[in-house]
This record gives sequence, C-alpha cells and structure tokens, in this order.
Amino acid sequence: MRPARPNRRYEAALWLDKRVGPLLCTLLLGVRRLLRRAPPMRDTPISKILVLKFWGMGSIVLASPLLVALRERHPEARIDFATLEENDALLRLVPYVDRRITLGLGKGIPRFLLDTLRLILRVRRERYDLLLDLEFFTRYTAIFSFLANARITRGFSAKGSARGQLHDVEVPFNAYHHVATNFLTLLEANPLRVIPARPGDEQVVLPALAAGEAARARCDAALASQPGYRTGRPTVVINPNTGDMALERRWPPELMAELLRELARSEDVNLVLTGSSGERPFVESVVRLAGIEGRGVVAAGKLDLEAFIALLERAHVVVTNDSGPLHLARAAGAPVVALFGPETPVLYGPLRSRDVQPFRVHYRGLACSPCMFVHDNKVLSCWFAQARCMTEIEPREVLASVRELLEAGHAAAARRVAARP
Repeated sequence: MRPARPNRRYEAALWLDKRVGPLLCTLLLGVRRLLRRAPPMRDTPISKILVLKFWGMGSIVLASPLLVALRERHPEARIDFATLEENDALLRLVPYVDRRITLGLGKGIPRFLLDTLRLILRVRRERYDLLLDLEFFTRYTAIFSFLANARITRGFSAKGSARGQLHDVEVPFNAYHHVATNFLTLLEANPLRVIPARPGDEQVVLPALAAGEAARARCDAALASQPGYRTGRPTVVINPNTGDMALERRWPPELMAELLRELARSEDVNLVLTGSSGERPFVESVVRLAGIEGRGVVAAGKLDLEAFIALLERAHVVVTNDSGPLHLARAAGAPVVALFGPETPVLYGPLRSRDVQPFRVHYRGLACSPCMFVHDNKVLSCWFAQARCMTEIEPREVLASVRELLEAGHAAAARRVAARP
C-alpha cells in the first residue's frame, strides 16, 4: 500500500525555520539587548490582544480554554487570532475570537514570507497591548512576536534556542503537563505557578463546539447519499489519518482494516471513515484492505468542517489516531477511543467538554516512548524501522474498547441530541 505523501510546503517551512531561524533569532536578540527595552508595566490596561497559533488544528482546539480565560480576565478587550488559512473555518466556531487574521502557505514559501512581512506591518500599526505566542518550537512566531512591537509579548522557551528570549516574558514549556495547561500558563506568565497534579481529563474543560442546523442538514444529506449508511443504527466514526506533521502516528492500515472487518461482521453500526479530500485515497485503500466496500461509508472530502462536527455530535464512538480530530471530537461531546504511539497522551490526551464523556486511550508506553518532542520540531526519532509503539496496539483490544463505549454511548448520544440548541 502506497503511503500518503507528507506536505512538502510544510517540510520546506520547517527546514527554513530550523536552518535560518536560529541565525535570525540570534541577530534580533542582539538588537533587543542594544535597545535595552524597558520591562513592561503589569498594571497598564489591556484593550487589544493578539494570539498566534499557526500550526495544528487540534492545538487550536486545546487553546480554546485559554481564550475563555482571556475573556474572563479582560472582558472589554478585543481578541485577535492569527493562524493559517486552513484553520479559518475552525476559528469561526471558537469562542471569544473577535477578529481572524490568516496567512496562506498554499501559494509557496516566497509568497508566504512576503505576506508575513505585510502582516507584521499591519500588526505594528495596531500596537497590541498583549501578544501571546502559542507555538512551542518555531522561531518563525518568535521573530514575528519581536517585530510586531506589541507592548507585552509572552511565549514559550525552547531548550538550545533563543526563541523564548525574544519575548518580554519567557515561560517554560512543561512536558509533564497537558498542552492546554501549558497554554494557560501564558496567561499567568509566572514560572513559579503551582499546577495541581490531576488526571488529564480533569485539568481543563474544553468549551463545547456545536454545529448549526444547516451544517447538520449537510451532514445528513452526505450520509444519506451513501449506500452503506442506514438511519437508526449507532454510528462509529473512524479517523485513520494523522495529518501531515507526523504520518508515523497512524495506526498501521492492516490493523485498522482488521478492526473495521470485525466491527462490520459483529456489530450493527454505521462505519463512517473520515478525512480530508487529500486523504480520501488512503481512506479508500483502508476500506478495500478491510474488504468492507459497500458497508463502510467513506466521508473523507465530503464534509466541510462544520458538517464534520455535526457528524462527531451524533457519533456513539470515535476511533482516532493522535491528531486534530481527536480534540474536535471531544469538543463536540463524543466518546473516543484514542490511539497514541510516538507522542504521549500526557501532553495530548483527551480532555472533555461535557460532564459525562467517556474515553479510552491505547498507549503502549514502551521504554523508547515517546520519541517525538515539541522542542525537536516534532520530528520522529524512532529506534525501529516502523513505529513499534503503534504496531503493538492490538485490534482486539481496541475492539473491546469500542464495544464498551458503544454500550455506554446509546444513552449519552440520545442526551446530546436532545440538548442541541
């Protein structure tokens, strides 16, 4: 089976950030020291806030509790959010974002850099009171933050990099706490802040994402057009993808196919496989490998983001790799079975948006795991030719989790549907 190709533009941007970014950070750090900028005054009123998070749709979902906290802390402030164009549809649904600012990577790196310069000039004219850089490792956003000329900038430090020193307030990234909790530390901007030790799903509550009626109608129409879909059956949503950043997080297609084959044989459920239009060939290949053509519904590329959230709202269970749809599912209220390997659920495990929202995590926790870290540009450094942390997850174990949540999910799904606005 031919694997999906990674995003070449993303890889090029990552290469530039890694090779050219350190030099620019060092030069700007020298400029900063020459300018001897006065420390920011903490008691000055904040009326305009800019949040930067360009990469990772799932990370934007995990940043939504920070946006809620920002609004509570600064109720009269305008909150702007800068991200990539591909995340704009999600930002429309995230609470407390007043203005969306987007950049496109799809037209090539030179155009992206030119648009960045234009955006920096625009941001400098705004003179933001507070800028929060939510990226963990990219020098790009640290450089952007420095040149933005905001009154106060806050960002994460990175070992062996000058990126954090370009901010007015440098906050350590703590790999032993959830990413959503790390985001909230930027609000306090206090490295001595005590974070209570609690299970991941109790640390932070996600604000709920809800699809509109029009999106639900589009979802219904897309599903009804598929011969393998039957109304009245419980729906199991399967996400066999991981996006472009680290394809090694995929559960191997032959194992996913084995799970699908057994679910199709033994359970009276709708099997809906999702993904982007670019991921559709891979999703279709998994369906063929499972031998469930005509039984599984391939919705990849058929649903816009809000219609996809409508699908997640109705799901009795979502089976997903460690990726953005995991966090979208949790924000939409769905029970999930999450598959982790190179990355750790300590950082990216399922949160919740409802009082009762069960989940199961399959993570082998091998001696070599995790092997992908935010300070290494999230590049895999696997000991093996194939990620054993994923190949060792057995379909029978995942099947047992799906069945367990299906039993608990009938009543929960009915409650979610009844609670729709």
